[in-house]
Amino acid sequence: REFALQDSMASIVGEILKKQDGSEVSSSVLQGKLTALYFSAHWCPQCRSFDPELKKFYETVNGGGEKRFEIVFVSSEESEEATAVTHKSYHGDWLAVPFSSPIRNELKRKFGVCAGREQGAVGVSTRRNGIPTLLVLKEDGSELTIDGASGISSGVKTFEEWLKASKV
Repeated sequence: REFALQDSMASIVGEILKKQDGSEVSSSVLQGKLTALYFSAHWCPQCRSFDPELKKFYETVNGGGEKRFEIVFVSSEESEEATAVTHKSYHGDWLAVPFSSPIRNELKRKFGVCAGREQGAVGVSTRRNGIPTLLVLKEDGSELTIDGASGISSGVKTFEEWLKASKV
């Protein structure tokens, strides 16, 4: 069962993720954690105002010592350098799909989430949501909610609801 979970997350976000310091880590670190994809870019005003709220939520739900929640940043920045600056300077200590990975745009197509100005270039035929979007995943990697952003003001209560609903 754990192997299958690790397998399904790797098939979604890829084998390798980046940490804030730019180092690489295996996506197996997502095993046993509720995971959300954060579609965002610092050039987007709504993203800039949402980042501190999300960072606080992330730190609150992971504050007990045990890291139970992980966020994977899916960048809509225009360069690898801008992605690194955004991730390091404005985000919590979460992970990111490498900018150069084709998985970054595959996730945008799969879930229909991207910035309006990149929709054609990325190939998102039906755009379900723009940025910022916090898309929470179930254990098996399927979508729990595309509207995770609306719940974070409720803090740990929202997290516990997601955790319960994410079991498959």
